[in-house]
Amino acid sequence: MAAGLAALNNRFGQALRAWAKRRQGIDPPDVELQTRRIYILPTRAGMIFAVIAFVMMLGAMNYNNNLGFALTFLLAAVGIVSIHHCHHNLALLRVSALGAEPVFAGETWQFRFRLQNQRPDTRWQIRLNWDGDSHDACVDLDAANHVVVELPLDSPGRGLHAVPRLRVATCYPLGLFASWSWLNLDLNGLAYPRPAARADGLAAGDPARDGLDATGEDDYAGMRQWRPGDSPRRIAWKALARTGQKLVHEYRGGAGAPVWIDWDSEPDGDDERRIARLTRRVLDATATGTDFGLRVPGVIVPPDQGMEQRHRCLRALALLHTTSAAAP
Repeated sequence: MAAGLAALNNRFGQALRAWAKRRQGIDPPDVELQTRRIYILPTRAGMIFAVIAFVMMLGAMNYNNNLGFALTFLLAAVGIVSIHHCHHNLALLRVSALGAEPVFAGETWQFRFRLQNQRPDTRWQIRLNWDGDSHDACVDLDAANHVVVELPLDSPGRGLHAVPRLRVATCYPLGLFASWSWLNLDLNGLAYPRPAARADGLAAGDPARDGLDATGEDDYAGMRQWRPGDSPRRIAWKALARTGQKLVHEYRGGAGAPVWIDWDSEPDGDDERRIARLTRRVLDATATGTDFGLRVPGVIVPPDQGMEQRHRCLRALALLHTTSAAAP
């Protein structure tokens, strides 16, 4: 019986959400909450308050008590004024979606929203939360001011994901009523693939893997641990005397060819594990300042370096469709 009621309630909720979406359509990134799209209903406290006021009215009528009538009418007036202020607290509030920085799969996006109050009075207890998500944020908004709010959302996996609908709500001033509005934003979050612990395939220290040219003297690339066969001239003697660690100076040849991170160069295996290894190679190449490009099925990213190149390659890997698990 309980399962049947839950299923009926779920179907009713889905139908109601679909109706609201058809009524409002897809919202732009910048929305002003008009009064016609703001809903208001009593909270549990408001229902109890209404029952108490009704019982007091019955008592006053039964005993013909004027003070009872006065108190009942006073409580009813407070409730009616609360309806007005609760609805007014959201009316004409402007909400602007600022998006979120990409994260790795399984991490949490921090979506940013700007709330703008164009009225000369303060808005209190404005709460934002995703439909069906426990994360929320609550702020007060001063008169003729704006505030930027961050709202977390967990990423389900690699790819480009549409966000759930956004609920903007308030229970101000007394918590007797809740007014809210739903925003169906055309907003997406990008989740990079989760990187592997290490990039299998090419051996560590292979110039084709890390882009380092041991014979070049053009650009200093930092220090690394000493390996057998390293020239004594490259040993960082000051660091050895100071820390006891045997480190060597490493240089990048200016005329070295760029590194290609290639789908076909990875060992055979599960496509998602292969993507994880390619992601690790992108991160390693970025950390060493290597010129690198990416070749995966259907996409070629020309060689370059820096954080923009990192984003281009990780985005291509995030959106790559595979036979084992296609990204959305």
